[in-house]
Amino acid sequence: MSSEKHVAVLAFPFGSHPWPLANLLLKLATAASDVRFSFLNTAKSNGVIFPLPSRAELPSNVRIYDVSDGLQDDCQGAAKHPREHVDLFLKAAPESFGAAVDVAEQDVRKKVSCLLTDAFLIFAGEMAEKMQVPWVTLWVPAPYSLAAHVYTDVIRELLRESSGGGTSTDDDDDKSLGVIPGLSMMRISDLPNEIIDDQDTSRVACLLREMGRVLPGGATAVVMNSYVEVNPTPLIADLKSKFKMLLQVGCLTVSFPPPPLPSSSSSDTTGCLTWLDARDPRSVAYICFGTVAMPSPSEVSALGEALESTKTPFLWSIKEHMMAYLPKGLQERTRAYGKFVPWAPQGQVLSHPACGVYVTHCGYNSVFESVAGGVPMVCKPFWADNMMNGRMIEEVWGIGVK
Repeated sequence: MSSEKHVAVLAFPFGSHPWPLANLLLKLATAASDVRFSFLNTAKSNGVIFPLPSRAELPSNVRIYDVSDGLQDDCQGAAKHPREHVDLFLKAAPESFGAAVDVAEQDVRKKVSCLLTDAFLIFAGEMAEKMQVPWVTLWVPAPYSLAAHVYTDVIRELLRESSGGGTSTDDDDDKSLGVIPGLSMMRISDLPNEIIDDQDTSRVACLLREMGRVLPGGATAVVMNSYVEVNPTPLIADLKSKFKMLLQVGCLTVSFPPPPLPSSSSSDTTGCLTWLDARDPRSVAYICFGTVAMPSPSEVSALGEALESTKTPFLWSIKEHMMAYLPKGLQERTRAYGKFVPWAPQGQVLSHPACGVYVTHCGYNSVFESVAGGVPMVCKPFWADNMMNGRMIEEVWGIGVK
């Protein structure tokens, strides 16, 4: 085993982030069977991505390890806002990932020779430096989102100039980001609050502000969850000039064309695909706002009223606690043409012939699942990179409306 390489893969366990990294891990493990891979993630996230029964089917050179989510000593953890969960995780992360790397090295009897991490885990740069190994990062959101973080200081200066040192106005929010290569279509209003609000001292905000400064000089390579062809040429050329190495490997959560739909409904636990089978082609509106984004109670109610008044066939993946905000009796009145589920096999739903439009929060991976299924989008961005994705969908790609 002395000549065997050992790669530690560190995941950011929130939203859709772990999935592209896990898929990249499996591609690498299959292609490099002589390399050991240790996948480090929280127990909750690991349980979703690599359920225990399926781990026996993993490549023999892959092992799964659990790290702390930062909540063990916090009995109120379940009641906290998702943003607080992220902050607690990040607070514990350097120590918990360090301990898990030690365990993995003992199991494999081989020191880690490379760190492959989600780009949000910027502390891994210091880890890699101390271990004297390369640090390779995966940027999960869109490339234009990364550019916004790299140019945070430029954007702040643009904001100061626009407001003249005073309070920003609606006109300021509509100001173009044309000063940044490849972002002429974007507006100030499309940017994540973490970039605009320098008063935000949360760990998430500080991480995102620091990330744009750390990655260019610290990362051995930045892997992009994207295709060169779907991004403006000046944007990609500029990003290449900013990093030691920029690698675009395509979207890691979708395949083109999508895989065939399963012939059996055994994996369709909520009956979505069977229900869609009985609908006309391109007739159903699929509604889902991801795992983190939360529409307001009034938005949930208004959307329910609109679906009923237009008699639009719909499949709505909605969190159970949000059902209370639907108009009273809506489920019964729309039962003939609508279906509410707590979870849906999204990639398969968007590839189903009956799916005609996707009402989405514009999460990056969700966007490309819709592209793979050839389904146009109605965009309701919420936070993070959602607004920038919505702008691209409507104004650049022309495959949806905000």
